[in-house]
Amino acid sequence: MPKKPSEKVITYRFELQDTERRILEQAVTAYSIRNVSKGVYNLTSDVTTVVLLLILYEYVTGKTIIDDVLLAAIGAGGDIAGGLLQQWKDYRQTEQYRQEYNERATSVTGGFHNIWDQIWGALTGASLENINFMGQDPE
Repeated sequence: MPKKPSEKVITYRFELQDTERRILEQAVTAYSIRNVSKGVYNLTSDVTTVVLLLILYEYVTGKTIIDDVLLAAIGAGGDIAGGLLQQWKDYRQTEQYRQEYNERATSVTGGFHNIWDQIWGALTGASLENINFMGQDPE
């Protein structure tokens, strides 16, 4: 049997104030960040993918990341994260890093890059070794 057509249509409308809109925007942003971070984690959880990303980074920036120490760690099935961490710590002690750090400090984006380096260094313990390094002149 056919359905009887409705006699009237009721429309409901929800209106949000500025506060509710901000809360909703924050929730959507948090949800988006969570989804992106899951994707990044899944992408970097495989060693092969990490090595490919490092090779791509080397190609784009011209900087050497995968050296003999890291290749030995990969080949022996050793601690790749430890190899990368040691490379990062060693690089921060070079004159090249010091020059790049000082050059970046003259611009806003370079300053943010330096702040990121310091945060990363604090997380990895590299900044503890580097406390006196940045304040000293090269000998």
